[in-house]
Amino acid sequence: MPSTQEAAAIANTKPTMTRQHVKYLLKDGELVEYDDARLHVLSTTLKYGVGVFEGFRAYWSEDDQQLYAFRVADHMRRLVDSMRVVEIDGPQDTEALVHQLLGLIRANELRGNLHMRAQVFVDSDDGKPEDTGPSTVFMAAIPMGNYFGATGLNVQISSWARLSDRSMPPRIKSIANYQNGRLALLEAKRNGYDAALLLTENGHVAEGAGYNVFMVRQGRLCTPPVTESILEGITRDSVLHLARTELGMDVDIRPIDRTELYSADEIFVCGSAAEVNHVASVDRTTIGQGTAGTVTQSLLDLYRKAVIGRAAADQGWASPVYPS
Repeated sequence: MPSTQEAAAIANTKPTMTRQHVKYLLKDGELVEYDDARLHVLSTTLKYGVGVFEGFRAYWSEDDQQLYAFRVADHMRRLVDSMRVVEIDGPQDTEALVHQLLGLIRANELRGNLHMRAQVFVDSDDGKPEDTGPSTVFMAAIPMGNYFGATGLNVQISSWARLSDRSMPPRIKSIANYQNGRLALLEAKRNGYDAALLLTENGHVAEGAGYNVFMVRQGRLCTPPVTESILEGITRDSVLHLARTELGMDVDIRPIDRTELYSADEIFVCGSAAEVNHVASVDRTTIGQGTAGTVTQSLLDLYRKAVIGRAAADQGWASPVYPS
């Protein structure tokens, strides 16, 4: 069994594959050539932003010579929940969806760290805003290394507020929701930052532009509740489980004020693409020593082990892609 250092190396190895190694995508369960995966320009999804998606990760273990897909069943369950909330008539069989995604990886013979997507579009050829179908499900599996890189993030508190449940459903992965985070990220990039955090309409910390947020303050690990306009993150749930069961920590799930971030000992963000990444500064205020703190590093190490089945193994999070 690999050590923590070996697990970190496995999870952080950038794939030698590129997108050119991907021959197939999946459309409604059938393999299609990469360049043939298309959507009509007048579809309801493209005209009105009616669509939902999931982002997944898979990690290659050199020791096992095995690829592990992380929490795919949980992601597919959330995809079905998202369809229900935004009223899209789409597939409900999560086991079949998981089987299709893993089959796509095998069809492309991918052996390296991946980012995967399952996307459900309302695919009418002259869509109306009230259309709930017909739907088309596309899936992709693309080689991907670290999203942010190895250095800490310099984060700006955005002038854009996080959308609320009174206007849009923030707890699901609706395509339209991501315009909110995109605007925050573009603003942060213009101002010389790496990433953005958004506040709720009430001024509490919500989440980043595509990732949940945790802080350590006065020795307590804290994160906003799901009622503070956040995505019900699967990586967030994984971190909560690892903190409680592997580190024996109590976690305060409560509203967080903006000024608490400035005096935090540690801050990190997490998400399927983002994984676990420490925040070096917020609005030019250095957090701790500007490096990953003890709690952040411990959770990062545990997460890297969990994605290849070496931590929280009893949860069945890491699914082997290839037959042993």
